[in-house]
Formats: sequence, structure tokens, C-alpha cells
Amino acid sequence: MKIKTQGKCQQCGEICSPTKATTHLLKCVASSPPPSQSSTGGFLVRVFGSGQPNLYWMYIAIPKDATLGQLDRFLRDIWLECCGHLSEFAIGARRYMSHTESGRPSQSMKNKMGQILSPGMILEYVYDMGSSTELELEVIDQLAACPPKEIALLMRNDPPPFSCTSCKKAPEVICSMCGETTCTDCSEEHSCAVDEGDTYMLMSLVNSPRAGVCGYEG
Repeated sequence: MKIKTQGKCQQCGEICSPTKATTHLLKCVASSPPPSQSSTGGFLVRVFGSGQPNLYWMYIAIPKDATLGQLDRFLRDIWLECCGHLSEFAIGARRYMSHTESGRPSQSMKNKMGQILSPGMILEYVYDMGSSTELELEVIDQLAACPPKEIALLMRNDPPPFSCTSCKKAPEVICSMCGETTCTDCSEEHSCAVDEGDTYMLMSLVNSPRAGVCGYEG
């Protein structure tokens, strides 16, 4: 059975499933007063791990004057950053890289959201071209008011209700080799650690689609 998660609205505290979050947030954001006199229009965007849309997900408000580079940094900060890897947005046939071949920041990341996004659009995003973490971003609708130049988190999934594969207690560790979760007490007896004679592959279990990948520990 596939695991599903719920999340709490940052504005009113209501708990929602990912299937009800869109309807709730459209009403909640519309009924909230503008964050400031300098607020600007923007977009409601759903972000989720590719292939696991009901496990790791969040909803964000993106102002029209924010840039792709800001969105890249936001995703890295909340879910992904471990070793300064390259990242890329794909919008249709267009590609927007975080850095050029020379290692310099890409000019394409200066594009503003108001020039790129529209309701119904799907963006693909990849962090790390080796041990990749892939996300999808769906533009749900336009918003009348957002904080200018500031991407805001509106709702994020609670940690998935995993259990230790050995004793069924709440886990704190994930194996980067097989993906199994385990509690601290059982981790040293985990089969991969026993086979390798070491525990190097055991990492902290964090609330992110990059849990157990590369050096990411939140």
C-alpha cells in the first residue's frame, strides 16, 4: 500500500491531504489580507517528488517578480542541498541550468516568473545530474497578492509514517544502499551494514525526497 501524507496550512493551521490542499489554499489565500502594501501578484505552485506526489509535496506562493534562481535556491534550502550540485529546470523544450559549463551562475536563472509561468504549466526540475533528485512543479493558479520577491511556503507534507523494518518503531535512519528505514537501536544489525562490515551507508532519515541520497541529511 502506498503511503500518503498530510500537511498543515501555514496560514490557518488546517490539516489537509494532498488531494484537498489545492481547494483549501485557494480559498485560504484569497480570504487572507495582503501581506503588505507593497505586495505583488504571483502564482500558487504545487511541488512534489517525481513518482511520489502524495508522499513528499508542498505548496508555495511565487511572486511574479521572483526569479528562477530564487526558486532554485528555495528548493535547495528546503529539500535538496548537500554538495553544491548542478540543477536544471525544464519547461517544454527549454532548459535553464543553474551554472554554465565554466561554473559561473547561468544568466537564464535571472528570468522572472511573470515572464515564464502561467496556470496549468508543468515544470520539471532536477538537482544533481549524478545521484539525481527529480521534482515536478505544477502552476495551479494566479494569486492576487504575494510578498514581493519572496517565495513563501504555504503547506508542506508532514514526515511520512515510516516504521523500522525490524522492530516497527519510528525510524531515525535510512539506508542509502537499499532504502530501508530503521531505528537507531536496530541500525547496526541492518543487513547492508552487516554485509559491508561498516555503517557508512546509514544516514539520518529526513523529511525530503532526497533522504538517503548522496550526502543529504537535511
